[in-house]
Amino acid sequence: MSIFLINLARKLTVRNRYVVVCLSLAPGHVGAGFWGDVRNCDLPYWTAEVMLKYASELEKVDFVYYTGDLPPHNVWNQSQEQQLYSLKTINQLLAETFPNVTFYSAVGNHEAAPCNLFPTPNIQSSNISWLYHALADSWINLGLPDDTRETIERGAFYTTVVRPGLRVISLNMNYCSAENFWLFINSTDPLEQLQWMINWLQYAEDHGEKVHIIGHIPPKACLASFSWNFHKIVNRYENTISGQFYGHTHNDEFFINYDELDPKRPVSMGYITPSLTTFSNLNPGYRVYKIDGYYPDSSYWVLDHRTVIMNLTATNLYNRTIFVDEYDARYAYQMDNLFPDDWHNFVQRLEIDMDGPLMSLVYQYYTKSYANGTQCDHNCRRGLLCDFVTSRAEDPHPCDAIPN
Repeated sequence: MSIFLINLARKLTVRNRYVVVCLSLAPGHVGAGFWGDVRNCDLPYWTAEVMLKYASELEKVDFVYYTGDLPPHNVWNQSQEQQLYSLKTINQLLAETFPNVTFYSAVGNHEAAPCNLFPTPNIQSSNISWLYHALADSWINLGLPDDTRETIERGAFYTTVVRPGLRVISLNMNYCSAENFWLFINSTDPLEQLQWMINWLQYAEDHGEKVHIIGHIPPKACLASFSWNFHKIVNRYENTISGQFYGHTHNDEFFINYDELDPKRPVSMGYITPSLTTFSNLNPGYRVYKIDGYYPDSSYWVLDHRTVIMNLTATNLYNRTIFVDEYDARYAYQMDNLFPDDWHNFVQRLEIDMDGPLMSLVYQYYTKSYANGTQCDHNCRRGLLCDFVTSRAEDPHPCDAIPN
């Protein structure tokens, strides 16, 4: 079984379907190419359109995890009307390109207007129901069942059964973000979303289901109180949670959750999927996950993943789209499987030869092959390794064992 996971991540410039945002281009610099630019530029609509078409024709897709962030980066010049236009335009493109595929969506931080600001229920002076009602209509149109509407309209989160024995829990991670200033009034699970997640994880455990968690912002990038509580929940339900899938950073990353009592025992994997956007210094890309889906004995763990990129430099140079199968994780990293123990062993291999060719390859893929290992010095590499073994905000302990 394959999951095609799209991390749209602020990537599409859709106003009138022309490029309207390309930030920080100094006088005398060459402007953006027709197909986009790796500087602080959003991706043109037509580039996303051709990439999605390419994926729909090439990939055998069972369902899609779609982790949000649709509007461009001109956050100082956006309105509710423009955000809804982006939502409608992009989701219509997805529905037309993948007509028989169900999308399991999560909301990004850029969907709000103003950006990042998601009011908590106790805020009477600001209302975000305009977005949540639109998301419910849009996501249900992309295949979600009608019974997800109530929680989507309440807070843009939901759960549903994807396949027999597999449940997805989609979280609105904007209620853990330090950039959501409303949380300084109430940051302790203001939507009671974590308690809701616990209830459903317990239901899944009681009924023999496996669970995939999807969201936009990775929990390690959340406020510490939310992040540490989230980590406790993942520890408790390690035998139920088969995978976590996030976006937001635009890079190709992963992180390992470790046991709270035994910090050397890995218990869960979080995948941060590379984005379609070029913002910033990245090639556009998407990823396909292969998971264990042989019901009734399915573990629904990720068995392998493959990343496809567009070589943007060559595409602009020759004015034709050039796609590259960038890498398959198991083959590229010489791993037997992609279980938490395998990723833990992989990180240990990287620690032993931090300045070697394998770590260079990791950094290359981290940038979707826009850069190579020579552009990441020892401190850069140590920082990456630290990120890979850190699943909680403001937690320095996992990095202590990494050599300086």
